[in-house]
Amino acid sequence: MTGRTFTYLILLLSLNAAAEPFTPADNDIIATARATNTAQLNQDELMALLKQSQQVGKTELRQGLLKNQLQQRYAQSATPQLGYMYARVLQREHQFSEAMAITEAVLKRDPNHINTQLLRANMLMVQGEFKAAKKQCLQLIGLTTMDVVNTCTLDVLSQDGQLAQSYQSLKNSILSNKQNDDTRHVLAEMALRLNKPDAALGHIQSIPLSNAPVSLVVLWADIHLAQGNYQKVLNTLPALVTDKQNLEDALLLRLAIAEQHYKDNSLTQWQNLMAQRVALRELRQDRFHASDLAHYYLDINKQPEKALYWAEINWQQAKLDADQQLLTRAQGASL
Repeated sequence: MTGRTFTYLILLLSLNAAAEPFTPADNDIIATARATNTAQLNQDELMALLKQSQQVGKTELRQGLLKNQLQQRYAQSATPQLGYMYARVLQREHQFSEAMAITEAVLKRDPNHINTQLLRANMLMVQGEFKAAKKQCLQLIGLTTMDVVNTCTLDVLSQDGQLAQSYQSLKNSILSNKQNDDTRHVLAEMALRLNKPDAALGHIQSIPLSNAPVSLVVLWADIHLAQGNYQKVLNTLPALVTDKQNLEDALLLRLAIAEQHYKDNSLTQWQNLMAQRVALRELRQDRFHASDLAHYYLDINKQPEKALYWAEINWQQAKLDADQQLLTRAQGASL
């Protein structure tokens, strides 16, 4: 689809202030974190840290600390909430088997743990298990509002060959002034996949980027790239962080693409920084960023064989519509 050639959105719907949307997957994963604080955090502090780690410039700084703390705490006391948080952190690193096992244990102890139900639905969807993901969403009936159930279910159906119908159904099922940020996020992603960037922007334009999850900021950038608003991307994304070195790979990628297409061909800052990041990821054989690497070799530094290599690795991990499109593009480019 025109303008939608980047990494996919993975959205976990929130049900309370302690569990806001999270798009783990390839956009937010950093293989090695720089945080070294080993102080014992209580459960509320861990949740606050988990929320912070979703924001721009903070995923790398928080992931290692979160994973270590939650692994230790969950081993000591396997409460449903700790299990849910630990599974979310594992999901970010595409450790789906481990994360699914933990969510299964959580739901045995607390079958009504809503966020864990949503997390399982999300992971099943990412892995292409659409029927199982839909079933997981429907198990929320009676546990939460129908708006949450509809958003979860229609998000899955949109990935299973029913994009146009799902978008229209979700848009019609909840009054626009009653939609929460999670539903707006899903609607915007659907609209962009339908090549409707103006409609996509309309769904999320009221959500401030300063505290938004990385997944939504990536979506915002994708929309503006689809509209050709390269300067908007170049002006907005760097302002979200104080240290550009902390920008997530997915955002660096979009800055590099915007810079490459901008009218001033002398600009190379973001392309150079992205090239350095790619070299680091390749040195580490960082599978978590496979989608970003495939796009880099398709859209910036055109090397079809490398693009196909990383697109195939990405497909092993994630099987959403955008992942299929990425693989198809890479296969075509390598012919």
